[in-house]
Amino acid sequence: MLLINPFKALRPVKKQAHKISAPNPRYFNNLKPYSKIGYLKILTSKNLNKSKKYFQNMKNRKLINKEIKDCYYIYKISNKTHQQVGILGKIDLNKYDNKNILGHEETFKNRVIERKKQLLNISTQIGPIYTTYKHNKNLNDYLKKITKSKPIYSFKSLDKFDHQVWIADEEKNLNSLKNFIKKINKIYICDGHHRIQGMIKSNKKISPMIIAFPHNQIKILDYNRVLKSKLSSEKIINIINNNFKIKKIKNNSKSLKKGCLEMYMNNQWYSLKQIRNNNKLDVTILHENIISKIKAKKIEFISGINGSSFLKKLVNSKKFNIAFRLCPTNISSVMKIADKKRFMPPKSTWFHPKPLDGLICSEL
Repeated sequence: MLLINPFKALRPVKKQAHKISAPNPRYFNNLKPYSKIGYLKILTSKNLNKSKKYFQNMKNRKLINKEIKDCYYIYKISNKTHQQVGILGKIDLNKYDNKNILGHEETFKNRVIERKKQLLNISTQIGPIYTTYKHNKNLNDYLKKITKSKPIYSFKSLDKFDHQVWIADEEKNLNSLKNFIKKINKIYICDGHHRIQGMIKSNKKISPMIIAFPHNQIKILDYNRVLKSKLSSEKIINIINNNFKIKKIKNNSKSLKKGCLEMYMNNQWYSLKQIRNNNKLDVTILHENIISKIKAKKIEFISGINGSSFLKKLVNSKKFNIAFRLCPTNISSVMKIADKKRFMPPKSTWFHPKPLDGLICSEL
């Protein structure tokens, strides 16, 4: 069984690739200096018609072109301390959420609708669904061999990571990769659940473009929360006291342990340690024991790449009155949850680094 198939990508001309492609918008605290170029202009625009015209203009100017024949694309993301190499291809949407292609996160209905509109507006998937598979040494050795040759793209992007891409289009390379990929019997969706659901809701025959990394190369950061609650600080503390030991702290922990959270409220950081340990994930415990009970009328999800100082800044701005910092969920736990057909709360995991939007695209 072949879970990942080659395809004809839509991709930018080499000289313009670094300008046209872009990191996920959540990598920026201030998008204004960058939001008028390349795919960021499409991703950040609230006007679908303008996005469609801009996208068509890039095609008309031959800034982006479609591949002539089916290929696999090998994508490497790296910096001085980390590197990961993935395969870009397409999957069969009919195999999603069964024994072969598994998700792990719940979704927000409004975001699914938003993603569906964006996809259908330009009839193109501009970034791959981020997935993983259990490490396969033979496949990884073969990918390393490919990455020793000259890439078609190689540049440092705005996320401060080096992004490199190789094309596997010769019959020998394609057949070798297919033979290795046949050994992959499960693919786990990591990031892109809203887009997958948007494709399903579109009622169109769509083959999602994915990037698949071996699980032992993946990094997950904390995905934190800032909230606006209707309750007083005293009532919030009383609710939390039912399930956690609360302690005032001067500074954040560099790395949190499972079962321990941190909270910022009223210019004070607190450590929250579970009174009764259980096997549930911290993000699930937070939502069940705190967020669902403190009457939050507004909630935002903040990636760990921003640091705890950004959480503090948001609360001090008075837009929110409480922040929670979480221990990152490890990839093994994510895979176990998917295997059991269970789901984590939305926005539970932030996978970092990510492939760029607009470097390898797929027409629907």
